[in-house]
Amino acid sequence: IGAILCVFVLIFWLELRGRDRENRHASVLAQAQKYSEGIEADMASRIPALRRIANRWSVRGGTPKEEFLADAQAYHEDLPGFQGIAWVDKDFYVRWIYPLWGNEKALNLNLGFEEKRRTTLEQSRNGNKLLMTPPIDLIQGDKGLIVYFPIYIGSRFDGFISAVFNVDQWLGHVLQYHGVKAAMNEYTIIVEVDGETSFQQLGEEDLGQTEFDAVVTTTVLGHKFSLYCRPTGVFFKQHHATVPDIAAGVGFVLSLLVSFVVYLYQKVSRQASRARVSNIALANAAREQKATALELKRFSTRLSLAAKAGKIGIWEWEIASDNLVWDEQMFDLYGVPHTETSVFETWTKALHPEDAAQAINLIREAVDGNAVFDTEFRITLPDGTVRYILAMADVERDAQGKPIRMTGVNWDITERKHDQETILHMANHDALTDLPTLRLARDRVSVAFAVAQRKNLQSVVMFVDLDGFKDVNDTHGHDTGDAVLREVAKRLLACVRQIDTVARIGGDEFLVVLAELHAESEAAFIAEKIIKAISAPICFDGEKLTVGASIGIASCPSTCVEIDALIKRADDAMYQVKKSGKNGYAFADPHP
Repeated sequence: IGAILCVFVLIFWLELRGRDRENRHASVLAQAQKYSEGIEADMASRIPALRRIANRWSVRGGTPKEEFLADAQAYHEDLPGFQGIAWVDKDFYVRWIYPLWGNEKALNLNLGFEEKRRTTLEQSRNGNKLLMTPPIDLIQGDKGLIVYFPIYIGSRFDGFISAVFNVDQWLGHVLQYHGVKAAMNEYTIIVEVDGETSFQQLGEEDLGQTEFDAVVTTTVLGHKFSLYCRPTGVFFKQHHATVPDIAAGVGFVLSLLVSFVVYLYQKVSRQASRARVSNIALANAAREQKATALELKRFSTRLSLAAKAGKIGIWEWEIASDNLVWDEQMFDLYGVPHTETSVFETWTKALHPEDAAQAINLIREAVDGNAVFDTEFRITLPDGTVRYILAMADVERDAQGKPIRMTGVNWDITERKHDQETILHMANHDALTDLPTLRLARDRVSVAFAVAQRKNLQSVVMFVDLDGFKDVNDTHGHDTGDAVLREVAKRLLACVRQIDTVARIGGDEFLVVLAELHAESEAAFIAEKIIKAISAPICFDGEKLTVGASIGIASCPSTCVEIDALIKRADDAMYQVKKSGKNGYAFADPHP
């Protein structure tokens, strides 16, 4: 009997371990996906800023060297990972570059002598489109990627804006920014670009391959990025599930107890038979029974200690009598005094209102034999605290299949849930202003479109670019600039409704999504309100600072579906405001 029970416990333990392995592999894959999406998002945030340098050059018919270097310096300082930002003339010579320090060899270098650079330059010039080189060896000695933005003044080709990425520095920044600080040492990363290893995290070569390795592939500017994510020993230590081992330990203890009880029963029966022969045998049997009772009590105590050490509450529900028996740990988990009588209603009252119906329905289905009770739900303690519970249970039935009792465990997983929510928030919000990122803003625009289509209303996207922010940043420093951005974010939120969205999508660029508008005049009113709010002086560290706002507005009727096209139209309209004097707003052409 003991052997059979131990086999069942072993099978149950293997099942739990299998689920644990699946969860860990899913965690590694999710982290790899997050890093891959971070690479895409980071590149997507850099391209518009660099494209504006090229567009400004084309619109003005040229750019003074001092202005170009100033813009390049701002982007270089705000966006880590650039080896340098340069202007390459039409003959493929590097004429201007920032920073010069560390890039001295690149100045006046003819890029046409190297095949990969020359091929990309020619394709970019001939197709009048931005292109990125495959991985190349930089003259500074590291691996790099170069993005070229062709410049045309009218029909005349006037060279390129070149952005040189040091792959180690760039991807190191991206992975650190999009990683969770507490989990940075839980993974090692390799990134291949077009099949060539371009980034390898230090220490990766010391790790052997594991069954939890994950690879995610994405395309960035026409090039294939493959990100390999491998968990470290820290990961396995942090994500080691104790439930399978605890369940196995409890199961083996119960198996031993049952086996021991059977053994004792057989032993007592033999002694009772002998007792009929002599009084001495009867006395010996009585002493052995007393010893057995003591031993059973000791085993029961050990079982209780094992459950308490694992912070697992154990319960048993007599279905016919509706009598619910809790151990001490269950009372502690639910914040119920140990003196209170536990019945089925005690459990149902503690369930969170949003989870109660599902949890009660699942336990009823399990009793009817139509489901397995293995779920998560929230409970509300008497003091109002909400906790997350992982629950599993098994139903005992009689020979006719009628349910007799249900035995299960509860495990408090609140801390793990809170960690997951924190990770999700950090992935979708700007660290400085706590505003949504462009990725989340796109989702909000999609929701606004859906509402507009359902209610036959309009949605509006505003592209807000601060005027004079660079002067504040250069004159007063980045701390002051950060304070200005935080204050601007507060003022933008104060100007819109709760159903609207304000997102930060660049250094000093914001996106405002207005939902459920009846006419464009409502958008104009809000734009004027934003300009007035942002133009008000900002007090910081004893000084009054002022910035303005140039706003491009693109409206979307109920039939609009192209999100990126709408944002691009708002961006173009904002540039028209910049050209016509700044600190104002303009609507995009409804028929671009």
